[in-house]
Amino acid sequence: MRISIPPRRRWSSNALAAVAVLAAALGAALATTLTLRTQTAVVPQTVVLGQPAALVRNALTIGQVYARASAGVVDVGVIETTTDPWGRTRSMQAEGSGFVLDTRGDIVTSAHVVADATTITVSFKNGTKADATVVGSDVSTDVAVLRVGVPAARLSPLAFAASSTVKVGDPVVAIGSPFGYPQSITAGIVSALGRTIEAPNGAAIRNAIQTDTAINSGNSGGPLLNAAGKVIGVNAQIASRSGGSDGVGFAVPSDAVKVVVAALLAGAT
Repeated sequence: MRISIPPRRRWSSNALAAVAVLAAALGAALATTLTLRTQTAVVPQTVVLGQPAALVRNALTIGQVYARASAGVVDVGVIETTTDPWGRTRSMQAEGSGFVLDTRGDIVTSAHVVADATTITVSFKNGTKADATVVGSDVSTDVAVLRVGVPAARLSPLAFAASSTVKVGDPVVAIGSPFGYPQSITAGIVSALGRTIEAPNGAAIRNAIQTDTAINSGNSGGPLLNAAGKVIGVNAQIASRSGGSDGVGFAVPSDAVKVVVAALLAGAT
């Protein structure tokens, strides 16, 4: 079993010539096999009984969570340009997810999604696309904040919930762009709490939320939402033998994300 940090989707510019070549490049770059399967998920009434009373009153169906939160979830497209030892330029494309923080145009995503970006494009559910700049990035918690110049009326910020109130067994959903399919929703439960995962720079990220919600390449940076449609974590990693979702995913807890985001915004020039 391995812990895989990069649920973001990457491919080389040379692989864009044909679908078959693209699939091969994805397989090589991600070391994963894409298996399409149908999912039917229902939140039974008994699942929410152990949640805080306020959350029970506001509990939504999976479809209602999607209707409430999906407009605030974005696709984060990245172009990385590198030069090899022979002076040749090579462009790589990568894809992750994120969510709208406020009406100023701030977007939360994973630091590893935009780590080597030369160009970042954020795509919204309503069809709006905008270039983004990095406000700040904290590799030790794998959290980054982007900013786009989009009118406030076109932005749908998502609200945070306290991750300290989350309980094992709580129903959760993830919305993002797995394998380049934007606005995809998957559902599951909180499998465990208090996990420690490793940040891209080797630092320990504590109190991560473990979930069996399907998280795949492209989901990185997207929100893990509770039954009220609020963000309790930022999807970041998976544990997998296959390289794809084996039902063990991890999200950076919202309590940590809020602190890091506030510091990054405060330090922005």
